[in-house]
Amino acid sequence: MLKHRLNPIIRGWGRYFGIGFSKKLFQQLDSWIRRRLRMIQLRSWRKIRKLHRELRKRKWDGELPHLSMTKWRSSLTQHLHFAIPNERFREIKLVFLLDIYNELHPQRG
Repeated sequence: MLKHRLNPIIRGWGRYFGIGFSKKLFQQLDSWIRRRLRMIQLRSWRKIRKLHRELRKRKWDGELPHLSMTKWRSSLTQHLHFAIPNERFREIKLVFLLDIYNELHPQRG
Protein backbone atom coordinates (compact mmCIF):
# COMPACT_ATOMS: atom_id res chain seq x y z
CA MET A 1 0.00 0.00 0.00
CA LEU A 2 2.76 2.46 0.89
CA LYS A 3 4.89 2.17 -2.21
CA HIS A 4 2.05 2.33 -4.69
CA ARG A 5 -0.53 4.61 -3.10
CA LEU A 6 0.72 6.66 -0.17
CA ASN A 7 4.32 7.44 -1.06
CA PRO A 8 3.54 9.10 -4.43
CA ILE A 9 0.93 11.32 -2.77
CA ILE A 10 3.29 12.35 0.04
CA ARG A 11 6.16 12.92 -2.39
CA GLY A 12 4.03 15.00 -4.75
CA TRP A 13 2.47 17.05 -1.98
CA GLY A 14 5.86 17.63 -0.36
CA ARG A 15 7.51 18.80 -3.57
CA TYR A 16 4.59 21.05 -4.52
CA PHE A 17 4.21 22.74 -1.15
CA GLY A 18 7.81 22.36 0.03
CA ILE A 19 8.90 25.66 -1.43
CA GLY A 20 6.66 27.88 0.66
CA PHE A 21 5.73 25.91 3.77
CA SER A 22 7.66 25.83 7.01
CA LYS A 23 9.70 23.01 8.43
CA LYS A 24 7.56 22.93 11.58
CA LEU A 25 4.40 22.26 9.57
CA PHE A 26 6.10 19.40 7.73
CA GLN A 27 7.15 17.90 11.08
CA GLN A 28 3.57 18.09 12.33
CA LEU A 29 2.20 16.51 9.17
CA ASP A 30 4.78 13.71 9.35
CA SER A 31 3.72 13.06 12.92
CA TRP A 32 0.04 12.97 11.94
CA ILE A 33 0.69 10.56 9.05
CA ARG A 34 2.60 8.17 11.31
CA ARG A 35 -0.14 8.41 13.96
CA ARG A 36 -2.78 7.59 11.35
CA LEU A 37 -0.77 4.58 10.14
CA ARG A 38 -0.42 3.38 13.73
CA MET A 39 -4.19 3.65 14.12
CA ILE A 40 -4.72 1.62 10.95
CA GLN A 41 -2.37 -1.07 12.28
CA LEU A 42 -4.08 -1.04 15.67
CA ARG A 43 -7.48 -1.56 14.07
CA SER A 44 -6.16 -4.35 11.86
CA TRP A 45 -4.88 -6.23 14.93
CA ARG A 46 -8.46 -6.16 16.36
CA LYS A 47 -7.54 -7.95 19.60
CA ILE A 48 -5.43 -6.49 22.40
CA ARG A 49 -3.44 -9.71 22.67
CA LYS A 50 -1.80 -8.99 19.30
CA LEU A 51 -0.55 -5.66 20.65
CA HIS A 52 0.65 -7.43 23.80
CA ARG A 53 2.50 -9.98 21.67
CA GLU A 54 4.23 -7.19 19.74
CA LEU A 55 5.19 -5.42 22.98
CA ARG A 56 6.64 -8.61 24.46
CA LYS A 57 8.56 -9.25 21.24
CA ARG A 58 10.15 -5.80 21.58
CA LYS A 59 10.99 -6.46 25.28
CA TRP A 60 8.43 -4.15 26.91
CA ASP A 61 9.14 -4.27 30.64
CA GLY A 62 6.18 -2.26 31.93
CA GLU A 63 2.61 -3.21 32.59
CA LEU A 64 0.60 -4.30 29.57
CA PRO A 65 -2.07 -1.79 28.52
CA HIS A 66 -5.82 -2.12 28.32
CA LEU A 67 -6.58 0.02 25.25
CA SER A 68 -9.54 0.30 22.99
CA MET A 69 -8.40 -0.97 19.61
CA THR A 70 -10.69 1.36 17.67
CA LYS A 71 -10.20 4.73 19.40
CA TRP A 72 -8.16 7.52 17.79
CA ARG A 73 -6.70 8.52 21.17
CA SER A 74 -5.15 5.05 21.51
CA SER A 75 -2.84 5.79 18.59
CA LEU A 76 -1.03 8.40 20.68
CA THR A 77 -0.15 6.13 23.61
CA GLN A 78 3.36 5.25 24.65
CA HIS A 79 2.60 1.55 24.22
CA LEU A 80 1.75 1.85 20.56
CA HIS A 81 4.78 4.03 19.88
CA PHE A 82 6.92 1.36 21.48
CA ALA A 83 5.27 -1.40 19.46
CA ILE A 84 5.53 0.53 16.18
CA PRO A 85 8.52 2.91 16.44
CA ASN A 86 9.39 5.57 13.87
CA GLU A 87 12.30 3.45 12.61
CA ARG A 88 9.79 0.87 11.45
CA PHE A 89 8.33 3.40 9.02
CA ARG A 90 11.80 3.98 7.60
CA GLU A 91 12.24 0.20 7.22
CA ILE A 92 9.06 -0.10 5.19
CA LYS A 93 10.23 2.86 3.08
CA LEU A 94 7.63 5.45 4.04
CA VAL A 95 8.49 8.85 2.54
CA PHE A 96 8.92 11.56 5.18
CA LEU A 97 7.89 15.12 4.36
CA LEU A 98 10.76 16.44 6.46
CA ASP A 99 13.25 14.58 4.25
CA ILE A 100 11.71 16.21 1.17
CA TYR A 101 11.88 19.62 2.85
CA ASN A 102 15.56 19.11 3.72
CA GLU A 103 16.26 18.00 0.18
CA LEU A 104 14.61 21.15 -1.23
CA HIS A 105 16.24 23.48 1.33
CA PRO A 106 19.70 22.11 2.21
CA GLN A 107 20.88 25.52 3.39
CA ARG A 108 18.17 25.73 6.07
CA GLY A 109 19.12 22.33 7.51
